[in-house]
Amino acid sequence: MTTGSKSILLADDQPNSRRLIGYILNKAGYSVAEASNGIEALEYCEKHRPDLILCDIMMPGMNGMQFREQLLQRETLRNIPFIFLTARAQAHEMVEGEQLVPQAYITKPVEPATIVEIVGRYLNQS
Repeated sequence: MTTGSKSILLADDQPNSRRLIGYILNKAGYSVAEASNGIEALEYCEKHRPDLILCDIMMPGMNGMQFREQLLQRETLRNIPFIFLTARAQAHEMVEGEQLVPQAYITKPVEPATIVEIVGRYLNQS
């Protein structure tokens, strides 16, 4: 699969989740940077503008919702395709998340084919 070396920022506080999702996306040909919370993710975005962001909702320091709000306030970052990662138990939070206009939600545990398909769909639009 050719991705044109598209870059993805993966923000998730769970190292095992980052490792698994990062592996899946690297194998699909993407360049993946990692952040363990929204603060790190925002700092990364301000220095390196990724082509897409995958972000867990529940993280310490600055959660995914707060991180998304911060991106939307920045002219240069607000249009980056943004996908929330969420556990099925967090479905009630999706209603709040809809107000923050993510392109999609991916539920955990992730299915490799599903995450590659969804990421590919949004990267091909950008």
